[in-house]
Amino acid sequence: CILFDLAADCLLILDLDGTIRDINRTGHERLGYTRDEMVGMHITRLDPPEFAAKVPHRLDDIEKKGSAVFESAHLRRDGTAMPVEIHARIIELDGDKVMFSVIRDISGRRTAEQKIAQLAYFDVLTNLPNRTLFYDRLDQAVARARRYQQKFAVMFLDLDGFKQVNDEFGHQVGDNLLKIVAERLTENVRDMDTVARVGGDEFIFILNNIDNADNVVLVAHKILESISWPFAVQGNTCSIGCSIGISIFPDDTDDAEALIKMA
Repeated sequence: CILFDLAADCLLILDLDGTIRDINRTGHERLGYTRDEMVGMHITRLDPPEFAAKVPHRLDDIEKKGSAVFESAHLRRDGTAMPVEIHARIIELDGDKVMFSVIRDISGRRTAEQKIAQLAYFDVLTNLPNRTLFYDRLDQAVARARRYQQKFAVMFLDLDGFKQVNDEFGHQVGDNLLKIVAERLTENVRDMDTVARVGGDEFIFILNNIDNADNVVLVAHKILESISWPFAVQGNTCSIGCSIGISIFPDDTDDAEALIKMA
């Protein structure tokens, strides 16, 4: 059918056991195969392992209900994954019940969603978590510490001398300086910890699962030292410092907001 091959989405006809009976040109070209290579192939060959395991149950469910809409992923011939939205329906073809699927490539939608999430939860300049994501992770840290009787620390850091850099060299140099500061801060904590930018030159840390306050003081001293080294920014040498406040959960308080204020 000409319309079958002209469709902009991948159109797939499956036997009820998941064997591909036919696929349109958009589908096999998008996946990197010829039609002959795909006809007779089982649908699980297109699915990453985490999705392939769900296929038998999903096929049974579609057969029972008659239709379904869900998101999944298909593997292209080169091994890259293509996120897809699948609209599947049971129809009758040449006297047989088959599954007709419209498979839409949603790579663009996923990219847009990721960009929106990035804007919502990360600082545009430094790419560090922003205030919103920080508070979410703080709530998680409190819940985890209470459940496992752990301690964690909040460190509040304010740069000293940053305003003078902006005044002397301009805001572009100041912005680039903040990017380098963010890199140095991240280098001094573990992957399990959080460094967030919550203001112009203000940063907050969550140091998870600490043994005692002395360990946090050691991290603070490492950060103080790293920030004390001169910064080379756009041909300029900038020198700044920082001040750090520390509070410990639950030693100082078991209230999240009070923990920040104390730090």
